Amino acid sequence: MATVNILIAGIGGQGIITAGKIIAEAGNYSNTKVLVAETHGLAQRGGGVNIHVRIGDVNSSLIPLGRADYLVGLEATEVLRNLSYASRKHTTIVINKYVARPVLPKVKILSLNEILDKLKGNRVFLIDANEIAIRAGNPKAANVAILGYLYSLGAFNGLISEESFIKALKYESNVKAFKMAQTIKLREE
Repeated sequence: MATVNILIAGIGGQGIITAGKIIAEAGNYSNTKVLVAETHGLAQRGGGVNIHVRIGDVNSSLIPLGRADYLVGLEATEVLRNLSYASRKHTTIVINKYVARPVLPKVKILSLNEILDKLKGNRVFLIDANEIAIRAGNPKAANVAILGYLYSLGAFNGLISEESFIKALKYESNVKAFKMAQTIKLREE
C-alpha cells in the first residue's frame, strides 16, 4: 500500500484539527490506516496550529522533515513556517488565499505575493477556500474546501474514496464546500 504524508498548517480557529479528524474518519470508512498528530502553540489566540496526517503503510504519526508529500496552508504565512517539511522535488504546496496579521507585535505582515515569491521553485497551487466556504453556505468550511481541493489533486488516490469523505463530512454545507472545491481548475502558480 502507498503512503501519503500531508502537513496541514494554519492558525487557531480555522478547523485544522477538525480537518485531520475528517481525514481519519474518512480513512476508517475506506479501511485505510490514517495516523494524525497535532501540534499547536497559542492556538486560541490566533497562534500556529499544524497537523501531521500519514495515510497508508505508516507506523509513526509525525512526518519527518523534508518528507511531506503535501504541505497545506489554510493561512498562507504558515506554509513558510512549516517549509522544512517540504522537499522541492516531491512536495505539492496548497495555499489558501488568506493572510492573517501576526499575533506578535511589530512583526511585518507579508502579502500573498511576497509569500509566493519566497516559494518560487516549488510546486504551488492557490485556492480561495474562504470564498468557497461562504458560497457553500458555511463560512467555517474553508478546511473542508481545502480537503476537496486536495482530493482533486489526487492526494487520496487509491487510499480514501470520495464516498468515505462524504460520510465523514456529515453536514450538507461541508459536502457542498468539498464538492465545489473539486471543480476549481487546477492551476500551478
